[in-house]
Amino acid sequence: MPNRPDGKPAGVEKVTFTRPAAERIAKAVRAVEQGDRGSQSLTFRRLGGALVGRHFRIATFTGAWSKNSSKTVTFKYGTTATATALNLFANITAPATTAHCAVHAEGTAWFLIAAECD
Repeated sequence: MPNRPDGKPAGVEKVTFTRPAAERIAKAVRAVEQGDRGSQSLTFRRLGGALVGRHFRIATFTGAWSKNSSKTVTFKYGTTATATALNLFANITAPATTAHCAVHAEGTAWFLIAAECD
């Protein structure tokens, strides 16, 4: 084993606690183990796949879309709901027909991240 920062070999000395420190640690462990049985369990979201779909959506829009302006987009899959998305990146010329776009939610705000080009 490598040495500790103080130069002593690791794992040689046992760990000791004062009585108040041991009681404090024991109290914390008991509180965590007892927990709130009515609360929701700890969950982890995957970074890919269907669980992220609520934040990244494919949608459609019509007409030109200027940089730094908002436009109503209609979600294409799952629901026909709409959202207002902000275009921060580039001017988009008016497509001949309804165009596809990708939007992403950051908190409660939607942002354009890509748009179909003619």
